[in-house]
Amino acid sequence: MRNKGLNGYRALMTVIVAGLLLLLSGCESSNIQYNKQGYASRFGVMSLGPDGKYHVYAETTQIHRHVSQDYAHGFEVKRRDNGRFMGYFEVRFPEPIEISPELEKHYTVLEGGRVIRSESELHWGLYSSPFWFSEDDPLGQYELSIYIDGELYRTIQYDVVPFESGLPF
Repeated sequence: MRNKGLNGYRALMTVIVAGLLLLLSGCESSNIQYNKQGYASRFGVMSLGPDGKYHVYAETTQIHRHVSQDYAHGFEVKRRDNGRFMGYFEVRFPEPIEISPELEKHYTVLEGGRVIRSESELHWGLYSSPFWFSEDDPLGQYELSIYIDGELYRTIQYDVVPFESGLPF
């Protein structure tokens, strides 16, 4: 024998929980602020997502110079319609950096190592670029310029500060 009152309660709770999950699942996309060209971006501390791409999980313009492959910072640019677009970036350092053959394989080095530029690449819906530090990267103010379809999309100035052990990231 079934208790009809208990079944009704379970059905009501199932509907409420399902409704909340549906509402919450739309929160992330509804909080994204797209510009009039249909792009949105974030900069800060990143982690590898389940889709195999890096995503910003904490927006900040104060980045700790922590030499660890587990600590990445960078940006992501999303296109509202998930369409394709070309993107590249430039990073301006507070002082020239040491140029390694590996660095020259992946970037165009400008101004004697003060600026690096990535290659322009085709992206579908999401452009994500993580960065890691090496021991000799300088502290100070950096500038990141992101270009979409050949035009400057956004410039971000951020400070690289010493890493203090025990910091959550």
